[in-house]
Amino acid sequence: MGTWSERRLIEKIRQASQVTAEGLLTAIGDDCCEVTANGSWLISTDTLVDRVHFDRSFHPPHLLGRKTIAVNLSDIAAMGARPRFVQLSLCLPENLDWGWISSYLDGVFEILREYDTVLVGGDTVKGRDLVVSVTVFGEPTTKGAIYRSGAKEGDTVWVSGPIGSAGCGLALLVHEKNHPGKLDLSTFQNLLDAHLNPVPCIDLGIGLAQSEMLTAMQDISDGLATDLAHICQASGVSAHIDADRLPYLPELKTAAMVLGLNRQDLMLRAGEDYQLVFTVAQGREQAFSCFTEKYEWELTRIGTIHSGEGVFLQKEGGIEEITFQGYEH
Repeated sequence: MGTWSERRLIEKIRQASQVTAEGLLTAIGDDCCEVTANGSWLISTDTLVDRVHFDRSFHPPHLLGRKTIAVNLSDIAAMGARPRFVQLSLCLPENLDWGWISSYLDGVFEILREYDTVLVGGDTVKGRDLVVSVTVFGEPTTKGAIYRSGAKEGDTVWVSGPIGSAGCGLALLVHEKNHPGKLDLSTFQNLLDAHLNPVPCIDLGIGLAQSEMLTAMQDISDGLATDLAHICQASGVSAHIDADRLPYLPELKTAAMVLGLNRQDLMLRAGEDYQLVFTVAQGREQAFSCFTEKYEWELTRIGTIHSGEGVFLQKEGGIEEITFQGYEH
């Protein structure tokens, strides 16, 4: 379908951005967008680089467009807030096919519509490597944002769903790239989807915030070992988690065995699951369980907050420190 031009690119973005939203005064078309808000904004920026954060050889552009936005919306979910506006900046190689770009943008706007979030600006440039940068603006609920810094001794540690899936999905895709046709990937579709098309926990994050029983929260982007360590470091505490309580998809065990990988390492260190790890206030566990009964949430209690510092894994044979042992950028 040929190479791209900046005019063609901006026109596609402009046409797809012609929407109205509460608080949006002006969007694409002026030097700046203009928005209003009744309270504070939550603002987060993330940058993805080809061959570092994704691989175009096996990541379909439509799903990559969705993931680009999803990983940023997840930061808003981790604060118990709702995403409102997004800015997207693209550095694109001059020889990049227009069909790829068009499909990528279709994925971007598809997921924005799903979460009632509006693209209000950004930038486009030509460069040697494909680089995507996203800034997302979110609004806390009336209950306020949830930070990493509130965990206290005696609180319990929870995760919102299975972990290790995305890391294993990536390993499967890399194996297929290097050894085509050696595995039946159709049996591991849930793991592949976890990497290629992650789902941000927006409604869950908001619901958890409204319980008013959480003391800290973080999304799992760099692995549980690292992201729980962020909570502990910010709160001045330590965490002890039970290896036997870590939730995972049934396919993970089989896939890890086929690939020769350690299932526990995937759950603790691989990252990109975009589940939520959070702490519930001491003495509120029963009330929290009653609160969550009306929702179809797959929440799992995995450990407890202690005094001290660091993250420790309790398993058969003893205790292992795993502080900040997740993915390093």
